[in-house]
Amino acid sequence: MNYFVLFILVTSTYFGLDEACKKNQVEIHNQLGPGKILQFHCRSGDDDIGVKTLNFNDVPYVIRFYDEIPNLTKWACILRQGPKMEYSYDVQVYKAGPRLIPRCGQLRIWTAKTDGIYFTRKLSQPSGFALPWNKG
Repeated sequence: MNYFVLFILVTSTYFGLDEACKKNQVEIHNQLGPGKILQFHCRSGDDDIGVKTLNFNDVPYVIRFYDEIPNLTKWACILRQGPKMEYSYDVQVYKAGPRLIPRCGQLRIWTAKTDGIYFTRKLSQPSGFALPWNKG
């Protein structure tokens, strides 16, 4: 019986991923201040969204994806801001842990503010300071 449950779990994970697993999502927010632009370039092993910009308080940019099995899904974004985009940070915005069953419905929220980059995993929880800007 235990093998049967494992078989059902594994086959539904691989063959019914769209129905069985909600996509993970990374959100990028700009709270730098009025008139300040956030530039970002996000990429994973398979995808590169190119360089994008986000105005202050715009609708967040959202990346939706499934974890890849057996590879570990990773997403990184270079965030830039300032008059000459002189403040930046290359942030690993998502990393799946080693597992045979993909994570589903994971949320990562990254918010750019003038004093640094903030992070939370829950909509119900305010973002906390995570990283300072690098200048150069």
